[in-house]
Amino acid sequence: DEEMNARSVEHLKLEEDLREALRSNQLELRYQPQIETETGKVVSFEALVRWKHPSRGMISPADFIPVAERTGQIIELGEWVLAEVARNCLYWDSLGLPGFRVCVNISPLQFNQPNLLHQVQGFLSNSGMDADRLELELTESAIMTDGESNISKLSELKSLGLDLAVDDFGTGYSSLSYLRRFPINTLKIDQSFVADMQSAD
Repeated sequence: DEEMNARSVEHLKLEEDLREALRSNQLELRYQPQIETETGKVVSFEALVRWKHPSRGMISPADFIPVAERTGQIIELGEWVLAEVARNCLYWDSLGLPGFRVCVNISPLQFNQPNLLHQVQGFLSNSGMDADRLELELTESAIMTDGESNISKLSELKSLGLDLAVDDFGTGYSSLSYLRRFPINTLKIDQSFVADMQSAD
């Protein structure tokens, strides 16, 4: 119908515009601090992609990330994020700032690439970024699909010296006892579990 056709046209336009955004430096990173509750100190940052479209202004990640995943552009986007994080970290170092760890989200499509380990190895080698400054974050659903195989893949990534995080825990069917088999450093509980924590009886 007319509404579906309009949505299809919009998705195609967004796909074309995202391809251009990757070519013409329209994307930028924002860094969300992660704070230690006991001390109030910033201990790391999470890198978040933002898109400033030249005519449409800021486009929500909720709109363009699904497009990137559906079209496979998420692979190129992920590579750009890693390169930009490394560039920023080295710049911060040149200013004498503390060597904070930076968390980068990895999509399920990226995680399932057979050469992911080689790509991350190459990135660390070429960028000059220390592995212990990098944390890769995956969703619970991404690592639980083919769990046994993914334990091995995560162990290989961990052997590079970086940290691993799992986001959205509790949205799937995994248990804490099973999750203990995975070599992860950080577990992020889904907000649906903690949203009403302070007001709960």
